[in-house]
Formats: sequence, structure tokens, C-alpha cells
Amino acid sequence: MKSICSADHIKGYKGSAIAQNEKNDCVVRAIASTFGFEYDVAHKYVAEEFERQPGKGTFGTIPKLKIRKHILNVPYQSLPKEDLLYPGSAIHQKKGGGPVYMTLRLFLEKFPLGKYLVIVKGHAFSIIDGVLIGNANDGERLKAKIKFAIKVEE
Repeated sequence: MKSICSADHIKGYKGSAIAQNEKNDCVVRAIASTFGFEYDVAHKYVAEEFERQPGKGTFGTIPKLKIRKHILNVPYQSLPKEDLLYPGSAIHQKKGGGPVYMTLRLFLEKFPLGKYLVIVKGHAFSIIDGVLIGNANDGERLKAKIKFAIKVEE
């Protein structure tokens, strides 16, 4: 699987004074890279619409993404929960277990094309045409369970 550091993909990231002084900004970077926005534009949007504080993580991202249909006039769709479940999840649930979410590896196989913002436990990143865009080590998270994903409409 190919992965790219978001700093090398996001427009205006390297020249942004805000980006250079940020941490815990994975949702900002995921929105910037998935939607093609400049870092500072995504940063302002997430601060205003998601109530993110500088240097702090973005809390409640999934419910906030579920109620919206676009970000800065770029439409997207939430992937149905059923599309994110492991193929054997129904059998597991019949035996009394809860739903089993697919891993990043399975997600990449199932959705090889398109622009996605993906959320795993405590982290967000982009997948664009099968290339993961996020932290330098995100490509090693192939066993991470996908909790939520949106697809940008093109």
C-alpha cells in the first residue's frame, strides 16, 4: 500500500505558520487533503464548525460529519455502516457478538478508487485512489478498524 505524508500533499501546508505550530490536527489535515483545501482554510473551518481548539483533538467528529452533507460547498456522502463491516460480521452477530468493522487493508481492497475521509479509533486520515494520506506511520495501520468514512462526490 502506498502512503504519503499529509504535509507533502496538502496545499499551503509547508508555508502555513498555523500548521507549523499545530498538533493533534489529524481531522484538519484529513479534511484539507480529502477535499483539496489549503491547510489554513480547513483549519478555520474545523475550528468554527467542529469547535476545535488549537493544539487539541477534534471531538465528536463522526456525529458532526453525519449531519452535514457538504464541507465548504463540496458534497460528500457517509458510507453506510453495513459497507464498513467485516464480511463475516453477520455470522459473528448471530452468535451473540457485536458488529465487526473491517480493517484498513480490507477497506483499501473494497474501495480502490475515490476520495475518502476515514476515521479509526482516535485518528483520521485520507485515502485518495488507494493512496493513504496522513501521518508518516499511518501506512502501518493496516489492521486498524474503520469506524466511519465519507466519500467526496466528484
